[in-house]
Amino acid sequence: MSISRAAGRVDFPAEFMLVAAVNPCPCGWLGHPKRECRCSPFQVIKYKRKISGPILDRIDLQVRVEAVEIEKLTREGVSGGEDSKTLRGRVVSARKIQLKRFTGEKQLWCNARMNNRQIKKFCQLKPEAMRILKLAAEKFDMSARSYFRVIKVARTISDLSGHTDIEMVDVAEALQYRMSDI
Repeated sequence: MSISRAAGRVDFPAEFMLVAAVNPCPCGWLGHPKRECRCSPFQVIKYKRKISGPILDRIDLQVRVEAVEIEKLTREGVSGGEDSKTLRGRVVSARKIQLKRFTGEKQLWCNARMNNRQIKKFCQLKPEAMRILKLAAEKFDMSARSYFRVIKVARTISDLSGHTDIEMVDVAEALQYRMSDI
C-alpha cells in the first residue's frame, strides 16, 4: 500500500484477499426460482450501482450462487463436485507449477502477483484463446485492468487443469467469472 502526500510517499507492506457477498437486489429475491422479487427495475438498477465500476474491475472472480433446496442440503452422500482430497491435490500441483515458473523472479510466487510485464512473459495463450479474449475485450469494452486480470485467472485455471499454455477453455472460464452482472 502506498500513501502519497505533499511531503512524499510511504510504502507499507499490505496484501489481502477480499471475499464478499452481495444480494442481487434490495429484497434479495431477484432470480429466485420460488420467491418473487418485490423490487422495481429502478430499485434493482440503483442497488447494483452502489458498487462502482472501478471496484468491480478489481474483483477477479464474480460467481452467482443459486439457492439450494433444503432436500439437497439434508441428503447424505450426495456431492455435486470433486472431493476435497482430489481438489487439494490439484491446487498443490498448480502451486508447485507456479513456484517453478517464477524461479528467479523477485517476490513472485503465484499468478495473482504478476504485473503486466510478467503476464506478457509467463502467460502464453494459444491462438484460439487469444482470439476469444480479444473478442470479449472488444464486445464488453473491458478495461486494461480487466483484460490482464482475465489472463491471470485463465493462467491459474490452466495450471489447475495441467495445461502448459492457456487454452480457449481456460479463457472462456475466466471470462465467465468476470462477466457477472452482480
